[in-house]
Amino acid sequence: MEIKKLNAARGWTWVKQGYQLIMLSPLMAIILALIGATVMFLTLRIPVLGPIFAIVLMPMMVAGYARVCRALEEEEEVELTHLFAGFRKHAAQLVALGGFLMLGVLAASMVMVFLGGEPLRTLLDNVNAASDPQMLLDSMWAAGAGVAFSLAVGFTLMCLLMLAFQYAPMLVFFNDGISPFAALRASLTGSLRNLIPYTVYNVIMQVIALVLSMLPYSIGLIVLLPLGLTSLYVSYRNIFPFAHELAAIGPVTHDPEV
Repeated sequence: MEIKKLNAARGWTWVKQGYQLIMLSPLMAIILALIGATVMFLTLRIPVLGPIFAIVLMPMMVAGYARVCRALEEEEEVELTHLFAGFRKHAAQLVALGGFLMLGVLAASMVMVFLGGEPLRTLLDNVNAASDPQMLLDSMWAAGAGVAFSLAVGFTLMCLLMLAFQYAPMLVFFNDGISPFAALRASLTGSLRNLIPYTVYNVIMQVIALVLSMLPYSIGLIVLLPLGLTSLYVSYRNIFPFAHELAAIGPVTHDPEV
């Protein structure tokens, strides 16, 4: 697996080229992103098992929108079937990714609760019951350093889990023969290797999200959602070039363990 290490300026390039992808077919790019979000929202509304189904479904939807981005990139006619391509190609591996994600969230939560102990459980109860922000701040202050440490560990584990997951659906979908675990490892390696451009990218996206949030009736979300997906695809294409492109893009960093 070839993984490129990029400079900080690529963070802006990902956003810019993500926008350019949308503009190749803005109506379809936006509509399909909204359909995908609606599918996830409706899945979450399923009683009891909704969140579990949503986690399992998420890799398929991410892979499907990556297929939409690939169609935009290749100037193909974008179709609704592209969005659900993950149900037809490597579906079992994508479902397994959802299972790994679920186990990762559970493990991170268990570690956090174990480290925080009873003070953390008390704090969480107060968070759920508090209606006064000052009461919430007082509860957090009274919880002590042990709770702060457990929250910091939990947050770090969740961040690592998200980095491991963000490119994994695309790695599975576009690469025949790669296992879900290998895809998670490659995603984490690629993300950490490009932490500087990724940080720049996140700062830019947060500024864009802040500006778009000022638009009335949440109209900004209509643009922010597809931009987030297309720019993530662009970053994937930059970090993990397709095999037939390697001869044309020059030397790359090779990770023999992935």
